[in-house]
Formats: sequence, C-alpha cells, structure tokens
Amino acid sequence: MPQFPKLKTGASAQYPATRELRLASEAQRFLDSTEQRYIDSAAPRRRWVLDLSLLDGSEAAVLREFFLEMRGTSGEFDFEDPWTGEVVTGCRFGSDAFTLAAEAEWDLRTSVTIWEP
Repeated sequence: MPQFPKLKTGASAQYPATRELRLASEAQRFLDSTEQRYIDSAAPRRRWVLDLSLLDGSEAAVLREFFLEMRGTSGEFDFEDPWTGEVVTGCRFGSDAFTLAAEAEWDLRTSVTIWEP
C-alpha cells in the first residue's frame, strides 16, 4: 500500500497539527417530531488535519503528486500517526480538492485532512 510522503525533515506533519477521535452518529426523526440519536459505528475513527507551511517546491510537488495518485478521497494509503509513530493502514484524504498557496518563493502552504478507515 502507498505510504503518505514524509517531509524533508523526515516528519509526516508539522505543528500545529490536529488529531481527533470521531464517532459516526445517526438521527431518526419520528412523525411526532421527536428524535432519537445513536452511535452508528463500533469504534471511533481518527482524523488528522495537517497544516503544512514553509514547504519548498519539491516537497509541495511530492504532496500534490501523491494526492493525484490517490485520486483524492478514492485511494487508500498508509499514514504514520505523528503523535504515536503507529502506521495506520487504509487511510483516505478527507477532500477531493488539493489547494496549494504560495506566500513566498520558499513558503508554499497546504492543508490536508486524513481519515482512518
């Protein structure tokens, strides 16, 4: 399985990065307008939001190429959790859009969201 690319520093993320545990839930609305909510999955899923800045052209190109290879949310890949070092298999991007902003020649920025399966 493809591996999420590391930065030139060898890290998979920069600070600040966000990691959350999320539970999927469902809501049933009844004819009398009441609702019942319940958890719709057996275990919480992890989500990482990586705000990457001060990227050089080669780092940005590698990330963009990897995103295109994965076809956005369609492809699965391995991702190393920056907090634990655990390699999580079957991860997906959280969006089909890859945005890259150029603040300066050596300051390319992007933000990616990664979901655990």
